[in-house]
Amino acid sequence: MKKVLKVVGIILLVLVVLIIGTIFYLRYHITHIKDSHDLQAQVDAIGDDFIQKKFAPGICVGIVKGNTVMIKGYGTTDKNGGQIPDSNTIFEIGSITKVFTAEITQRLVDDGLLHWNDHIQAVLPDSAKLKFDDSSTLLNLVNHTSGFARIPDSILLLLKNECDPYSTLTNADIARYLRTCTDKKRPDLHHYDYSNFGTALLANIDEYRTGKSYETLLQELICVPLHMSHTSLFVKDSSKFATGYDEKGNKTCHWNFGAMYGCGAIRSDIADMVKFLKANMDSTNLLYNSFHKTQQETALIPTGGIAYGWHIDKMNGVFSGIFKIIWHNGGTGGFRSYMGFDPKRKTGIIIIANQATDEVDRAGIDILIKACTTSWQ
Repeated sequence: MKKVLKVVGIILLVLVVLIIGTIFYLRYHITHIKDSHDLQAQVDAIGDDFIQKKFAPGICVGIVKGNTVMIKGYGTTDKNGGQIPDSNTIFEIGSITKVFTAEITQRLVDDGLLHWNDHIQAVLPDSAKLKFDDSSTLLNLVNHTSGFARIPDSILLLLKNECDPYSTLTNADIARYLRTCTDKKRPDLHHYDYSNFGTALLANIDEYRTGKSYETLLQELICVPLHMSHTSLFVKDSSKFATGYDEKGNKTCHWNFGAMYGCGAIRSDIADMVKFLKANMDSTNLLYNSFHKTQQETALIPTGGIAYGWHIDKMNGVFSGIFKIIWHNGGTGGFRSYMGFDPKRKTGIIIIANQATDEVDRAGIDILIKACTTSWQ
């Protein structure tokens, strides 16, 4: 027995030494990262490699580093004679729309029109009330702890168009589901379950409370103050709209989200998205106080935390000294996007591709780490 305890003690001592050694190594590594002063060249290498490996026909990258901004496109907007994507090329940003929905709601909260602890049953119209109040709040909707499925089965049955699945979904469909749903779980701040439906419902509630359309709220509360003239649910100039391609590289439809626009329907260009990204980091911006509130952690998830719409990554980048990345990604049938920033360094990136590929997230994190640890020439 004594020998067993001795062996266990030795093993524990070795583990403690390894942990302490690892901590010191990480601290040394983080504080001795050499700045190669070639950020532009490193980003170009990632962008060129992305296109050469045919992950997507084209991508646009925007970087904000303090007061300095870089925007660059790689590849093409269309496989058949397209141009290099530029600052005015329109892309579908997918679920990054959820961050806009959260920040629109935060502005309404700041104006006293809503409160994050409001029960959804209390703010829904009579035609769309649940069978009973299970104490689900707006906070549960925005941080994916409401108990709503990603997309409820009865809503999935209504998605008939494979190429543009949400296009025919109506507010009446949403109201009908809410009145009759039996698949909703009870809200639980300790149980994160990503829900497109939950965020879409939050956007609908914003409309119910204000009497204004989501597009009007988007323009009045975010786009006009930030001079984002090319961000909308609609595309005014289709010639600037990049062609989307599915995971296999086949041309596909642009997605319209019907009554679920609040979870993924925004279209934008990289120049506007850089303005939005900067407003989330710049304490002198007139919208920063509202935006900053949405970045506060509300619940824990395996990779870090969940804020108001935003996710908090506490794993990627830790070896580079980035201990908290505020981020969200997005995807539609033919587009992928990733936005992330280090609030401490006031450095962030946005990358959008015109093909459905998970490589966008990997490239985005790689570029963000390089942007945080490398300066321009």
